[in-house]
Amino acid sequence: VPAALVVAGDGPLRARLEARARAEDLPAAFLGHVGDRARLAALQASADVVLAPGPAETFGLAALEALACGSPVVVSALSALPDIVGPAGATAADNGAAFADAVAQVLARPEPVRRATARVRAERYGWPAAVDAFLAAHDAPRVQPDGRIPARTATGGAR
Repeated sequence: VPAALVVAGDGPLRARLEARARAEDLPAAFLGHVGDRARLAALQASADVVLAPGPAETFGLAALEALACGSPVVVSALSALPDIVGPAGATAADNGAAFADAVAQVLARPEPVRRATARVRAERYGWPAAVDAFLAAHDAPRVQPDGRIPARTATGGAR
């Protein structure tokens, strides 16, 4: 997939990745840690697609932030992110070819559609949804030590 790569963040593979990008004359910029929130949001919003390749990711706040900025996300199939990203991105096996295919799949969608889909998906995890989920969990009946579930009262709460 012909693309320019912008890597925000640091890690133990950075030097090796930078060397490979230079050796193969690839259009890649390695920014290191981006601590300025406005700059990071601008990077995420300007991306055609964001990659979240971490196979051990359990929630993926960075992926959710990218969706909120209107950028679709390609995620590792081994992570918990496929459920978070849903149709607002794509899922890839843990190899470069699979990620390239997933990026091509996402970029084949019309830009306005992929950006709108990303924003709508992010809204599933916004404050209103979080409050609703918290209140639903709070109102859920508690299982008693003996395994019984208490009957509901007329107001909906457990007795």
